[in-house]
Amino acid sequence: MLRRISGIRSFSSGAIRYSVRHEGGFRNTDSDIESDEIITSNNPWSPTLYNDIVSIRKPGQLFDTKLPDNYRLSYQALYEAPGSKYVSMLKRLTLSFSVLGLYGAKLFYDSAQFEDIYAIATFFSCSAPAVFVQYKTKDYVTRIFRLYNKDLPQTLENLVKDENLIMEKLNFSGGRTYNELLKVSGNKSLIVSDPPKFPLLNAYGNWEEIDPESNKKRHYYVVDNIGGLKMDRIWGILEHNRGINNGR
Repeated sequence: MLRRISGIRSFSSGAIRYSVRHEGGFRNTDSDIESDEIITSNNPWSPTLYNDIVSIRKPGQLFDTKLPDNYRLSYQALYEAPGSKYVSMLKRLTLSFSVLGLYGAKLFYDSAQFEDIYAIATFFSCSAPAVFVQYKTKDYVTRIFRLYNKDLPQTLENLVKDENLIMEKLNFSGGRTYNELLKVSGNKSLIVSDPPKFPLLNAYGNWEEIDPESNKKRHYYVVDNIGGLKMDRIWGILEHNRGINNGR
């Protein structure tokens, strides 16, 4: 009986370690320091990475959807954005500034010495930076992982036949990431975006595709010349779909 109880305890504690280990701090491959500034479920250093469940967020949904357990992330990211932590910090700072502005607007509104126009001006002037930053960085990609099917041999033929990428983005607060599934094989809608006519008024984005399920256009901002030959190959596919020949 005691052995059975101890076995149950060890199993339950192992399950808890498994669920906690799946999420961790954001960490780059060129750094040995794990930061808790950004919480992510994509942890290539997790000892249970082979069995970790990959979750994605579909267009128009607020909650993540789990992929079948026969899929796993690549052991190393294909792409790591150079300014991920700075974008995260900028989102947090502007949101904090908006909260302070809301509090200041309330003080102006409750005070009999000031007119309501002061409260309105304070609210909009303090909220404008957060709105601008959220709009500009909504498609900023922090990391890109390749998605592997564990049931198939990891050969070049299987990879090219069904190639999918996990595009990691920052959430509204900048403190957590979420994933979007991007299909590469046979996706002719995946192209390089045209340069915007008014860059200051447009959100950052240089990749675009039409989601086959929702038929909605999705955008991604990926910095070029990062990721080596593997990313050059992905860029070449997008440019080929667009009809651009840059020799990649």
